[in-house]
Amino acid sequence: MRSAVRVCLIATLCTLVSACAVGRPIKYYRIEIPALPPAGTATALGVTLQVGRIDSPAIMRDGRILYQVGAHEMGAYEYHRWVDTPDRLVQDSLVRLLRSSGRYQSVDTQRSSGMADYVVRGKIYEFSEIDKPEINSRVSMEIELHDAKSGRTVWSRLYTHEESVAGKEIPDVVESLDKNLRQGLSEIVTGLNQYFADQASTGRIGR
Repeated sequence: MRSAVRVCLIATLCTLVSACAVGRPIKYYRIEIPALPPAGTATALGVTLQVGRIDSPAIMRDGRILYQVGAHEMGAYEYHRWVDTPDRLVQDSLVRLLRSSGRYQSVDTQRSSGMADYVVRGKIYEFSEIDKPEINSRVSMEIELHDAKSGRTVWSRLYTHEESVAGKEIPDVVESLDKNLRQGLSEIVTGLNQYFADQASTGRIGR
C-alpha cells in the first residue's frame, strides 16, 4: 500500500512539474547591429571580402542566454534565448558593417558562391552575463583577416570588455550585451578599414 501511494505521489509531482514547464513561455531576444552611415570621404578599393565562419563554444550554439557565477561555473537561462546565436549574429553584423562602409568592391559570406581576395574569420570566447556579485556583461572575441591566396593571417584583433548592467532583469542584460557587442564590432571594423587604407596608401593593394 505504501509503495502504491509513493508511486502515485511521484506520478502526481511529475505531472505538476511537466505542466509548469509546458505553461512557461520561452522569451526570445534580438540584437541587431545597425549599418554604419556611409563615409563621405571613403574611397572604394578593388578588394573583395568574404566573412567566413565565426566559431564559438558548444554551450553558446543552442541559443540560450548564458551566465557565469564565479571563476568557473557557467549556466544557461532555459526560458530566455537569442533569436540568432551569437556566432551567426557576429557574422551577419560584420557583413552589414563592412558593406555599409563603402570601402570594398564586395562583401559576402561563405554561404555565397565565389572567391574573395581576403577572408575574415573569428571566434567568440565569451558572450554572457557575469555575476560577481555585481552584474556585468562580458564579450570576448577575436577576429582575423586572411589573405585568400597565401592563407597568411595579415591582421587580427582581440576584443574583451565588461559592461555594467543597469538592472537585474534579463532585458537589462540583453541591453548591456547589445552595447558591449556594438562597441567591439565598431572597433574591429574600424581596424579592418584602417588596415586596408594603410595598404592602399603604400600601393600594396589597388584602389
